[in-house]
Amino acid sequence: MKPVLLFFVFGSTAALAIDFKKDIRPILKENCYECHSKESGKEKAGYIFDDVETLKLDIQPKGIIVPNQPEESYLLEVMTMDVSEKAHMPPKEAMSAKDIGKIREWIAAGASLEGEGAATLPAPAGPLDWTNTEGRTIKAGFVRLEGENVVLKMPANGQEIPYPLAKLNAASQAQAKAAAEGK
Repeated sequence: MKPVLLFFVFGSTAALAIDFKKDIRPILKENCYECHSKESGKEKAGYIFDDVETLKLDIQPKGIIVPNQPEESYLLEVMTMDVSEKAHMPPKEAMSAKDIGKIREWIAAGASLEGEGAATLPAPAGPLDWTNTEGRTIKAGFVRLEGENVVLKMPANGQEIPYPLAKLNAASQAQAKAAAEGK
């Protein structure tokens, strides 16, 4: 079978700025510092999230955080994979869809480490990348959740297409849920 490609127009007209210090640091502190911080004295897998200078090294095209590309960011991948997977972070529990949505938005907006009030880039225009359970990438955008489906919109003709949420991988399911919450 050929990959399914759907194109999307965001329903939101304005991107909200995500502030690292106010929005992202507390999420990392709650979920990651225990194993990945100078504060704890642990630097598992070489990752440190409480030192901005060290974290900057991981925000790059080949880093664990790929600015403007959440779908390419390993940090988001391990946070959204199934909890039973060995690489899932944090271990043994899933982060909230709201927190994952904020991290996704922060990465999509460029993963700035600047403080409160700093200008951030808006999320890039265009389709979101969704991955289904067969590993195929779907280019589409979120319209709404409707029962057990995520509704995607075709920009060429405006057609809304329901897609089974269960056929999306864990990361894309979390993306749909975060979008439904408006996060």
